[in-house]
Amino acid sequence: MDITTIETREKLVFELSAEELTERLRPTAEKLMKEAWAKGSYITYYSEELCPDTDHMIHEYADRKELVKIMEDGSQFIRLI
Repeated sequence: MDITTIETREKLVFELSAEELTERLRPTAEKLMKEAWAKGSYITYYSEELCPDTDHMIHEYADRKELVKIMEDGSQFIRLI
């Protein structure tokens, strides 16, 4: 851990810049992704670059990413990305 990392650990989360917050959360996010993928599950997130609107999300598996449409009764596969 470098001095910058140590300094950001001492800050309250509300005092962090977007970059500092991203770096603080990275280890936890990576751990959760690996755990989900080990179970054959996926993580879901929105991507401005890949999703045409906020009704669409990305389901990311260990070996692929899918664009899905989120509906009240679940999700509908659109295409692999």
